[in-house]
Amino acid sequence: MDLKQQILVALGLDKQEESVNLEYQAKLEDGTIIVSTAESLESGVDISVLTEDGTTMLLPVGEYKTEDGQGFSVEVEGVVAEIMDEEEEVVEEETPVEEEASKEDMEEETIEETEAVEFDSVAFMDEVKSVVVDLMSNVNTEIETLKSELAELKSTNEELSSEKEKLSAQVVELSNEPAAKPVDTNKFSALGKETSQRDLSKMTKRERILYNITNK
Repeated sequence: MDLKQQILVALGLDKQEESVNLEYQAKLEDGTIIVSTAESLESGVDISVLTEDGTTMLLPVGEYKTEDGQGFSVEVEGVVAEIMDEEEEVVEEETPVEEEASKEDMEEETIEETEAVEFDSVAFMDEVKSVVVDLMSNVNTEIETLKSELAELKSTNEELSSEKEKLSAQVVELSNEPAAKPVDTNKFSALGKETSQRDLSKMTKRERILYNITNK
């Protein structure tokens, strides 16, 4: 009995009763033989497993791939749900590459952000240095101004000290010079002999005695 006849027997079909054409036959990657009445493996066609004793059973739910690399899925037993194109498989295989590319892009972005932060830090430090230089310049200017004012004060102080020394010398010089006319402390000396009797009468006894002593 040939394979086709075995399949017919497994399906419980007799040539005399009904003619059934099993157009599609293939092996899965694990060696399982699958058959279908359709000419090719397409979405919606029937699909069964041919067992060793020639009987068939509906292909269980799952995802499968034939020896020639054709993938398909079964969502309802015995019915092909979807044919997986090779392009889709390639896309799935390339997904890690895309992920690697995304990682590389993220790394590049991180590097760019880091460089931007470093650039901003350098610019900030330059700005700080500029401000510090300006402040130091202003401080130096203020210091020079204070030095100039202190020098002026010192010069003025020296001039005042010199003037003070000159005045002190003049005072000493004047104190050493003799008086042009002796100072007469006797209040009666100015009267002299011109003092009249009337003036004498107004004097006290002590004053008259002193007057007579000084005018002898």
